[in-house]
Order: sequence, then structure tokens, then C-alpha cells
Amino acid sequence: MIDFTKSAPGVYITEITPTGPIAGTGTSTAAFIGTVKSLDPADAGSPVAVTNWTAFIDRFGDFDKTKTLPLAVRGYFQNGGTFAYIAAIKAATGLDAALVQLQAFSDVSIVCLPGVVDPDQQSKVIAHCEAMGDRVAILDGAQDQDPLKPDGALQKQRGALLSKSGFAALYWPWIQIPDPTVPPDTPALLTVAPSGHIAGVLARSDSQRGVHKAPANEPVIGVSGLDFLLDDTTHGVLNDRNINALRIFPGTPPLVWGARTLTDGIPWRFLNVRRLMCFIEDSIKQATRWAVFEPNSIALWKRLDLSITEFLTRVWQSGALSGATAAQAFYVKIDEELNPPSTQALGRVFAEIGVAPVYPAEYVVFSIGLWDGGAQITEA
Repeated sequence: MIDFTKSAPGVYITEITPTGPIAGTGTSTAAFIGTVKSLDPADAGSPVAVTNWTAFIDRFGDFDKTKTLPLAVRGYFQNGGTFAYIAAIKAATGLDAALVQLQAFSDVSIVCLPGVVDPDQQSKVIAHCEAMGDRVAILDGAQDQDPLKPDGALQKQRGALLSKSGFAALYWPWIQIPDPTVPPDTPALLTVAPSGHIAGVLARSDSQRGVHKAPANEPVIGVSGLDFLLDDTTHGVLNDRNINALRIFPGTPPLVWGARTLTDGIPWRFLNVRRLMCFIEDSIKQATRWAVFEPNSIALWKRLDLSITEFLTRVWQSGALSGATAAQAFYVKIDEELNPPSTQALGRVFAEIGVAPVYPAEYVVFSIGLWDGGAQITEA
């Protein structure tokens, strides 16, 4: 602002910037739905924010072997989660109400239903994520010691789950953790669902590498073993069915070894691609609300174009988009072709945005042969 008390009469100009750079939205806030040890009736189904395991205990009590939610929440914080909403319910009948409550929380990006493997309930969570468009469901596969059996628990569950646009992912097998309900001098293992720990892995990967990096080939902290040890053949079949595996290789801790969604197509096959698009769409949506009720003119279109282009340039520079140049990585179109006078008269502005996301290297293939200094012998 100009101090007119100290300025000579005349014309003065100041520049104002009504819009700042688009800030990326958060990608790692998880919502957990399930039963807890101690529930105030007033809290039933209402999301409650917690920032660490101690805060969870203070509000909902600690461990109870009949409750899967506490162990999942602890696994989330162990693996890198920093903020979560707890939607505690009394029974499965409370799921619908909890999902309705979560609609008001726009910062949620991951939804977990720990330990629940009923496809009907899981499908409700998937439908919620698809309707919201800014979050994904991280789901648990059914415990099954014969995972390839067509009419077995895991394969029947998988056949009942679908998210064409990739808003859900299924993880298997269950994990073994030190039982926190027994004294330290009598160690024992407890088999629990993996989704809470996986949500923490997503949060950690987002923080360290970015949402565009597939949350796989990542260690699962706090896990002593797996309920089922996969070989490559069995894993290959499960991977073809888009079931994400947890594996232990020689000399490694348990690792997340899959990054697929529950789609039946190709475009939304990988979880990081879906989550990257959620991030881009939500960031643009949140940061361009200033344009609502602005004069619908070319000036507005140019301001929107500039703001979105600057944001996507930063996304490309972070390694999230494919292309040697920004022009190869994305485009933004807001012009008279998309916004003729008839459209403007209706109070509408249309923008077309295209992005080229990076895809994970799910298969790394080497051709290895003998070299005698002049010729190469390649093994087929």
C-alpha cells in the first residue's frame, strides 16, 4: 500500500496478485473405520482426529484382541503416518453412517476398514471413494492358506470387488506382529490385517519420494513375519488378479511387493497413478475457488491458465510426469473454442487439462550374457 500522507499529488500504481501459486494438497491423511475398546456414544461414527498413538489411546483405549482397529492405527503411525481420523463404530451396521460423516472431511486421502474382508462392506468403502474422487480404499485380503483355489476365500472375495477407475487396492497376506497384550518376557506373535500398516507405508513413501512413486518395494515396520510365504509362481497369479502381495526375500524384512488397483482395465492399473491424479485434481480444485463469480472473460482464462500451468510445471519437475519437456508432460487449454459466448452466458468456464503420469517399472528385465571382449553371447 502507498502511504498517501507522505506522497505528492499524482497517479500511483500498485500491483496486486489475487491468486498465489497452487499449493499441493496433502496425500497421506488416513481415515480408519472400526470398533475400539472404549467408545463414547457421542463419538460413534463421528471422525475424530488423532496425531499419534498416544492420542488414540487417550480417546479410545488401547489393545483388545477382539478389536482390529487399534492395532491397525498403531501400525499406521509406526510406518510413517502422522495424522488420521478415527471413525469408531459399535458394529458393522454403523459403516454407512461413518462413510456419510467422512464426506465432510476433504483432507482424507486414504480409507481403511481394518480386518473386514466382507466384500459387501468393502464395496461400500470403494463406492464412497469413487463418489468423493479424492481418496482411495486400502483393503485387506481374506486369510486363506490356499490363495489360488477358485472357490477359496481370497479368490471369491477378489471376484466380488471392482473399482474401474482404480480407487481401491487389496493387500495380502496378513502380517504377524509381536503381541502387545502379553508381557514382554513372554513374547508371542499375533496375526493381524495389513491395511493399517500399508496406509502408513503410503504416508511414508509420499513424504520421502512423493505421491507419484509407487508405494512398493518398501519395508513394513513393526512386522515380524507373514501369515503366508509366497513363491514367485503363486505371486504371479495373484498379481495378474491385481492382488498386492507382501513378500519376504532372503535377507530382507517384509516388503510391500505390489502396487495395483482393483480395476479391470489398463489406464488405472497402478495405485500411484490414481493417487497422483487425485492429488492434481484436488489441488487445482482447492486452489482455484477464487475464480468463482469472477468476470467470465479472456483475462480470467489467462489467469487460470497461468496458475495451473505453473503448478503442473512444478509437478513435472518433481518427476511425477513423463516427458523431456513440460510440453510433453502436460497441456492446459482454456480458450474460446471451449468457452463460446453461449457457454459464457450460462456462467460456465471449461478448462481442458492433460497430463502424462509416470508408470512404475513393475518388471525389470536384463539381458545377461558372456562377453569375450569382442562378441556377446546372450541367454534367451
